Formats: sequence, C-alpha cells, structure tokens
Amino acid sequence: MQLYGRVRELSGFGLSYRQIQEAVLRNRQVRLAKSTISVWVNGLHGPTGRLNSFRPNPTPELAYVIGVILGDGNLNIHGYNAELILAVTDHDFAEEFSRCLAKVLHRERPYKIRWSERKNRWVVQGSSILLHKFLNCEWRSFKKCIEHCDRCRGAFLRAFYDSEGSISRKLVVSNTRRDLLRYVQKLLKDANIETTSLRVDTSAGTSLKDPRTGRIYLRRKDCFQFSVRMQSISKFAEYVGFSIERKSKRLRAATLRANQWSSVDSLRSSAL
Repeated sequence: MQLYGRVRELSGFGLSYRQIQEAVLRNRQVRLAKSTISVWVNGLHGPTGRLNSFRPNPTPELAYVIGVILGDGNLNIHGYNAELILAVTDHDFAEEFSRCLAKVLHRERPYKIRWSERKNRWVVQGSSILLHKFLNCEWRSFKKCIEHCDRCRGAFLRAFYDSEGSISRKLVVSNTRRDLLRYVQKLLKDANIETTSLRVDTSAGTSLKDPRTGRIYLRRKDCFQFSVRMQSISKFAEYVGFSIERKSKRLRAATLRANQWSSVDSLRSSAL
C-alpha cells in the first residue's frame, strides 16, 4: 500500500509513467510495470485489485457525465484500462467533467487535467470498469438517471449543450442521432422551453475540414439540429445554462437581447 500511495503522489506532481517507474526503482528497489502504474494512477484498482467504487444511483453529477459521454466524451479500452476520456478546447468544461467524474467514482480529488500538444486540447482521463460498462449502452437505458429530478435533467442538458451546443446568432444544438435530439427536445419542452423543428443541418457525403490538421473528411452520417426559440432563451439560461464561460457570456448577451425584444413586443401590443 505504501508503493501505491507513492505512485499516486508522484503522479500528482505530473510525472510520466516512465519517470514514476524509475523513481520507485531508485528509492524502493521495486520495478513496477507501466501497466500497473497506469491502473493505479487512473483509479481502475489499487494493490488489492478492488474495482473503482461505482453504483448507478441518480445524481446530477452522474447525469452530467452521461451527457458528456453522449456528446464530446469517449469510451475506450486501452490495455488494462476501461477509460472515460474528454478532450476539449475549453479548460472550464474539462474542470466540470473532472469534478463530476470524481464525485461519481467517490474520489477525494478531481481528475488531473492535462494539455495535449498533439490534440491541441485539454484532456481528462479516468478509468473504471463498472462505470465504463454502465455507460457503454444504448442511450435510452440512461433515462431513469436523467429524469430522476429537475437537477438531474438540468445537469444532463447542460452537459449535452456544453458538448454539442453553440450560440452566436442562435442557440443551436447538433448531433447525428435524430432520436437523441428528439429526446433532448422533449426534456426542454417539459421545462417549458420552446424549440424549432428538428432539421438536417449537413448531409452525409459532404466534406468537413479538420481545423487542427487541415485534412478533409467526408461526413458519414446526416447531422441534425434545432434551436431554442427567442422567447425561451431566458428560461434556458435559468434551467440549463453552460459550464463554459465562453458560451455563458454569449448566453447572457442573448438573454439580454431576448428580454429587450420581449419588452418592445409588449409595448407594441399595448399600443394597439
């Protein structure tokens, strides 16, 4: 257990697996395999082989993790690790996912957020066989956790909009899964948030340029989207919102415009 604690401590200093391996060998005369270090650092299990603690009890944090995995997040099996990964441009998005993931897996501290030069993204990476197995299912199986209460519904929607939402002239959400977007629409409708009709945004077969590499790809699937109507922007800001300050700032500006539009419209109606 002392070795386990030392490995976790060295990881907290930002050392690589190789550096941790060399430090333990130098100080404790024990050569740990990199796979063992990886398993311990990522919290898959400790020296006793105990699995990361996870039970699918509905909480806002679990609803947020579900929303991220259905959006920008990824599930991956790498060696001994059953990984949950988020790689994003916004550090505050990574922070919120790290916090929620740690809470779901009963960790005392959030997961480490690291900058990847190769991906040009902030990366959060955690491991749990039990949580990975729970999340690696058809999205409809998550409804019980998502719809548990208003806080869970709001957390799920915020995570999904953090991942798939954008706001400039309109508040839009896009995804290739039409049925999932219809479910998101239903959750918003239940919260009295009005949306436009679901429509195809980009068709399969059209080209997509990766801004990081410059490579051109062909879309394999249709991408669908809908918008939140102007009169519901304020309600969306109150009930859902964003974890990302960049998007939150735009949402505040959109809310102000929506309130001004509503005031002008009321004045016009009263003048008639």
